[in-house]
Amino acid sequence: MAPSTKDTWRRRFRTRRRALSPQSYRARSSLIGHRALTRPAVVQAQVVHVYWPLTAQREVDTRPLIALLRARDVQVVLPVVTSFEAESPTLEHRRYTGPTSLTPNRWGIQEPTQTERVPPDAIDAVVVPALGVGRNGHRVGHGSGYYDAFLRSVSCPRVALTYEACLVASLPNDSHDVPVTAVVTEQQAFAP
Repeated sequence: MAPSTKDTWRRRFRTRRRALSPQSYRARSSLIGHRALTRPAVVQAQVVHVYWPLTAQREVDTRPLIALLRARDVQVVLPVVTSFEAESPTLEHRRYTGPTSLTPNRWGIQEPTQTERVPPDAIDAVVVPALGVGRNGHRVGHGSGYYDAFLRSVSCPRVALTYEACLVASLPNDSHDVPVTAVVTEQQAFAP
C-alpha cells in the first residue's frame, strides 16, 4: 500500500498514545510486560532482544519487562543503531548490563554501545516496538525500516507490544515488511 496510508495510521496511533495519562501509561505498560512474560517464545528464551522505550512518545515501557527477564537470568540484548542513513538502516545488538551502560544516540534512544555484541543468530526471541499492530501480524513503526531490516536476518519468534487502542483488524504491508509471530496488549496476547 502507499506510504501515505501508513502515515495516516502512524498519526492515528500517535494521537491514541498521547491521550494516555502518565498513570494509565505506566499501568498499561506494566500489564503488557507481564502478559509478554506468559508467551512461550519469551518464557523459553535465554537471549531476548528488547527495545529501550521512548517514554516521552508513550512507547510501551519495556523497562519493567527487562528487569523481570534479568531476574530470571535471561540475557537481554538491546539494539544499537549503526547507520543513520535512510537507505541503509542497520542495527547491531549488544548485551544490556544495566542502566549505567546506556548512552543516548543522536535520536535520544538509550543504547549500550560499550558492551558485548551479540550475533542475531544467538537471539531466541525479539520484542518488537510498534506504534500499532494489525491482527494480520503487520505492524506500523516509526517508518525508518530498522526493525524490518533486522527481522529479515532472524528466524526466531517476533513479539510486538502495543496498546489495545492501537490494535486494529489489519494494517497495510509492503514486500519488505516482516510480520510478527505474536501480539501482546494489556488485554490479550495472540498469534496472528
